Amino acid sequence: MVEWRPLIISIFFALAIYVVSILANQNDSYLAVLLGGALVGYMIDGTIKDGIIHGLVLGLIIGIITILVQIIIIASYGLLSFIGSILMGIIIGLVVIVVIGLIGGIIGTLVNAESLVSDDAQK
Repeated sequence: MVEWRPLIISIFFALAIYVVSILANQNDSYLAVLLGGALVGYMIDGTIKDGIIHGLVLGLIIGIITILVQIIIIASYGLLSFIGSILMGIIIGLVVIVVIGLIGGIIGTLVNAESLVSDDAQK
């Protein structure tokens, strides 16, 4: 089951990083998705399977938002006639973002599991 509260917090976290990177004329959407996936994986306090699911959902949502932003940027340049040829690159970018979100979810879950082990060892 998807835990929506940590997922929404992580989505806003990733979007904040993405917006700041766009304002700085950088495209760090991959870093935003990786950090957001790690955050949601850490916050859900579940298994690796849960981290994969939440990272996948985060990557899909951020990927769709990124695609919409890219289409708006393409439209602002007046290049909508080339959208068919550009669409393949955008779809490949969506797949890459989903995979990076998945990896981030796994990393966050593993970090949380390691911190739980170290907490148990200290007690």
